[in-house]
Amino acid sequence: MPAPFDLKTWDVRAGVCAVASERLGELSDDGLMFLFGASEDRDQANRLFTELYARYRIRVSAWCLRVARDREKVDDLTQEVFLRAHRYRRSFRGDARLSTWLYTIARNTCFTALRRAEDEPSSGAVLDAALWGESGIEIHRRLEREEAFHSLGRLIERRLTPMEARVLALHYGHDLPLPVITRQLMLSNPSGAKAYIVNAKRKLSAVLNGRRSGRHLAAA
Repeated sequence: MPAPFDLKTWDVRAGVCAVASERLGELSDDGLMFLFGASEDRDQANRLFTELYARYRIRVSAWCLRVARDREKVDDLTQEVFLRAHRYRRSFRGDARLSTWLYTIARNTCFTALRRAEDEPSSGAVLDAALWGESGIEIHRRLEREEAFHSLGRLIERRLTPMEARVLALHYGHDLPLPVITRQLMLSNPSGAKAYIVNAKRKLSAVLNGRRSGRHLAAA
């Protein structure tokens, strides 16, 4: 049965992003990128970007050094990689791990910089061939990961009740205080709207948090 609310509406999405991003360190990589791509709030997006940067700065710097072979260029190249990741965050589809996605951006950024400098990578800067793989097994795995990433939205829609989604939208999307929401929706439970926020946090945590490798629940 389809959910009676739409995660694509701006106020529901704002509520989900606000609640789910309260504990950034507990988000899986897929959960982090799902929220980063969905967020419309600048401050919230900046917090998510800061978490992404903290997780992958060292690895991205190492990749850039591997290609550029010039420590003086590494900081600038690393910054450019993350700027591109921010700019194209909604292009992340989950068909590869976040590390692989960033690795591809780093590789392209470094090669572009080298070409601009009319230089070429040294023979020691050979990168892994066939990032994505061309076998049927690799293609299948890629499709599985992409489907799993998009299933996050469907999981959220199935886990949240219509009232939980409505309370999130009113509180975080429209900035209404919880006592006002409780009165407007005529909620008779002891904790009022706060109880729905607490339940929503628990459910969103189960969907979006997990091991930092990007694993998450795959079933409702």
